[in-house]
Amino acid sequence: MFGKPKKREPACQAELSGDYLLEVRGLNVNIRVEEDTLHPVRGVSFVLGRGETLGLVGESGCGKSVTSKEIMGINPKNCSSSGEVLFRTKAGRTLNLLDLEKDGDTYRALRGSEIAMIFQEPMTAFSPLYTVGNQMAELVLLHSPGTGRQQARARVLEMLKKVGIANPERRIDQYPHEFSGGMLQRALIAMMLCCNPTMLIADEPTTALDVTIQAQILELMKALQKEFGMSILFITHDLGTVAGMCDRVAVMYLGEIVETGTVRQIFHNARHPYTRGLLRSLPKMDQNRDERLYAIRGVVPLPVNLKPSCGFHERCEQCVPGRCDSAEVQPVEVEPGHFVRCKLVEKGG
Repeated sequence: MFGKPKKREPACQAELSGDYLLEVRGLNVNIRVEEDTLHPVRGVSFVLGRGETLGLVGESGCGKSVTSKEIMGINPKNCSSSGEVLFRTKAGRTLNLLDLEKDGDTYRALRGSEIAMIFQEPMTAFSPLYTVGNQMAELVLLHSPGTGRQQARARVLEMLKKVGIANPERRIDQYPHEFSGGMLQRALIAMMLCCNPTMLIADEPTTALDVTIQAQILELMKALQKEFGMSILFITHDLGTVAGMCDRVAVMYLGEIVETGTVRQIFHNARHPYTRGLLRSLPKMDQNRDERLYAIRGVVPLPVNLKPSCGFHERCEQCVPGRCDSAEVQPVEVEPGHFVRCKLVEKGG
């Protein structure tokens, strides 16, 4: 499984099933460790439409970041994958990203120019050895053949202005440590949008920011999405930000998508016990000050030696022994576009 990889071809035989930008089909990611193999992503499937924002939600350890990094082709070498990740390029060509060499020319050309990613910690996304403007300009030069350094600098200044950084003519020549966290996150967003990508992966982009700056960054992303017509895969553990940011939601637990639907369907008709638990844990305006916030018992288990069963059954308050812990669970469509992976729903519970 982890031997020398075969040489992969950039072409893709499969086609997208609809007018989607991205379609993930049965994605599995395994991570080889010293004594065993972890399975952080197991049979994940979802679609992302043009101009749409899909929220990928779940606790830490559910496999969200591993999924996004596999789409970008930047998981470490001890990872192996299977399934299909179909992406439609600007030229209208469909590629299975899993069939590309991660360090090959095709994938390198896609990163930044067509698929961009905002990481959750902006302080580590930039090299401390070069100015912010220099690093942004390098991206423009890499993906825009024939562009000169002055043109690249002009493009960087334009994007810094768009994301609301004051005095960009001075800031462009400063180093990352001279930026605050919020400004650096804005600069990272500007960098990722320099080449007008069609898809933006935002991996918890507001985690390290205070609440006021979080709101500003989210509004900025929505405005830039409308201006550039991007699709956004928004990864978060905070359902509160999902409500105002996303069109659809995919709830992930222990490497599987357990529920997916529109924001309205998820917030007003959640059917999976895990989704309901996440919603119950949100603070409410009318909540008694002395009342403790609800917390889902236990923690996400390590994804190793998993048995065919509902992955959430050990923490579920509605678990039925002999039913939830004994067999694979298949997704059920409970209403148009609303799918749930739960034995209780499967049995009409």
